[in-house]
Amino acid sequence: MLTQLIKTLLLATSLLLTANLNAADPIKLAESEVPEWRTIKTLMFGDRPIRTGKESAISLSINPDIDDASTVPIHIDGLVNQKDQPYIQTLHLIVDQNPIPTAAVFEISPTAGNLHLATRLRIEKFTFVRAVAETSDGQLHMDYKWVAVKGGCSAPSGKNTGSDPLLGKMKVTFNKYRNSYKNKNGEKVFRVPLEQPNVVKVQVRHPNESALAADLDAAVTPNFIQEFTVGFADETVLSAQVNFSLSDNPAFTFSFSPKREGDLFLTVKDTHANTFTRSISVVKADNAKLNK
Repeated sequence: MLTQLIKTLLLATSLLLTANLNAADPIKLAESEVPEWRTIKTLMFGDRPIRTGKESAISLSINPDIDDASTVPIHIDGLVNQKDQPYIQTLHLIVDQNPIPTAAVFEISPTAGNLHLATRLRIEKFTFVRAVAETSDGQLHMDYKWVAVKGGCSAPSGKNTGSDPLLGKMKVTFNKYRNSYKNKNGEKVFRVPLEQPNVVKVQVRHPNESALAADLDAAVTPNFIQEFTVGFADETVLSAQVNFSLSDNPAFTFSFSPKREGDLFLTVKDTHANTFTRSISVVKADNAKLNK
């Protein structure tokens, strides 16, 4: 974790120096010529080729009608079958012009089903947002979109100040149908089709404070989520290193394809040494029960 933090700080420092030396408006440049991206690419991927366009195994979607720079929904889909070789094993979510450009790094299990990820970003300046995927054979693939909103990282966070008794509480939903019931202990159990991709959404109650927030008390250390992990049985389905480039009350949507019944374990860790966990029971669903 310390090594990752040092790398992040070095990257942020390098990008600030680059921005001071070259203040060209990125929208006037080809996406490959944006100075911040060229620095990021060199530091993170060296001179390795990155496939784009029709050769890419990744697709990034962002709704162009955005009215809140502090909550920008993004969706990422894999264009290869995760059960085949090569599959996507690492996904980098990069925001060129953000204070910390690497918003998230996801490690993805091949048993997660079809790759589908979604979350919500803070965008500080007009910027390209990029999804860079590394497949199990070492190839890099990228898709990118231009986002014309700004001020998301420095937006006031006053609504989240003070202690919150619900800090870390997780709301979990599966798919889009009514598919849960409570067991004899009052715990929620989800019925899901086995060996098929299920779309899981987890929303975490957390301020995910930006260090640039306009109303942040200088005497208070910002608190934001650093790690999000999903486990099933003895396997890690998904793990992510994240930061305040994600919105407050972060949401993570991902694909999950269980082969058997069991418990899904969710773990969130933040910069104030808090660890939050939740366990979700998953059982096989008959088609007739999915909409009950």
